[in-house]
Amino acid sequence: MTHFEADAPFAGAPRASRQLATGTVAVPRRKRPFRARWRKTSPAVLRHVILIVAVVLFFGPFLWMVLTSFKSSAEALAFPPSFLPREWRFDNYTKVFDVAPFGIYYLNSTIVAVLTTAGQIVTSLAAGFAFSRLHFPGKNVVFVILLAALLVPFEVVFTPLVSLLSSLGWLDSYQGLIVPNIPSILGVFLFRQFFTSFPAEIEDASRVDGAGVWRRMWSVVAPMATPMIGSFAVLSFVYNWNNFFFQFLVATKTEFFTVSVGLTQLQSANAAESFNLLMAGSTLAILPVFIVFLIFQKQIVSAMAGGLR
Repeated sequence: MTHFEADAPFAGAPRASRQLATGTVAVPRRKRPFRARWRKTSPAVLRHVILIVAVVLFFGPFLWMVLTSFKSSAEALAFPPSFLPREWRFDNYTKVFDVAPFGIYYLNSTIVAVLTTAGQIVTSLAAGFAFSRLHFPGKNVVFVILLAALLVPFEVVFTPLVSLLSSLGWLDSYQGLIVPNIPSILGVFLFRQFFTSFPAEIEDASRVDGAGVWRRMWSVVAPMATPMIGSFAVLSFVYNWNNFFFQFLVATKTEFFTVSVGLTQLQSANAAESFNLLMAGSTLAILPVFIVFLIFQKQIVSAMAGGLR
């Protein structure tokens, strides 16, 4: 007899009577105690609390800088400080261009960042392809030496580097600001990791067709590495835009100042009276890279994850 046939005589009986007659009594579910529910949800709550605190710590100073840029000079230094401006001073951003030639600073930063980024992409792609596809004596040793050079801080080498640029006459020049930064060890490492995971069958097919090394690299491999190139371009542009220390050493004339170096012009003897202008200039300096990072953050994360697999 099937289950439906056994329940047929009790079809019209109440549910409790049917359960007693058939021997299938439903046991009521006990409510989960509060401690068990909290033990299950506490990791998620803790994770969200940590994320909120991290957002406040990292985004808080940036928000404070932006709000201070709209305050008057007296309100910017008032104690206790106010979070929102009592009177929004939008003219602070026009006064910045009157105090310092920010138009020239923006032009210099754009030239230096764009040309340096282009050079880093070309050299890093070529070196990464060589370390991943070509075979030459000492390849692994040279690659390990390059990685070890990442551990050397720039403060160790900036004195001989500036002396070299001075002997070449490259101080206060675009070539002095651009050429020394074109080699990128991080870029070589990222492209080498990307090409290592790249399937070699496509490249082998072009080798059979008679393509040389340069033809395979630029016509076959480079077009397939477009996501990596775009992501590294964003990272390189952000770094070269904010490269204050090196640019501060090389550029001593106003016509070669970049945005990061030009901000020092706002820190004059009357810095206490122009603190709001300094915040406005800092906001203008960080705005381009902030927009670029917001637009391409997914590509950056995916390329970094793919290059480090």
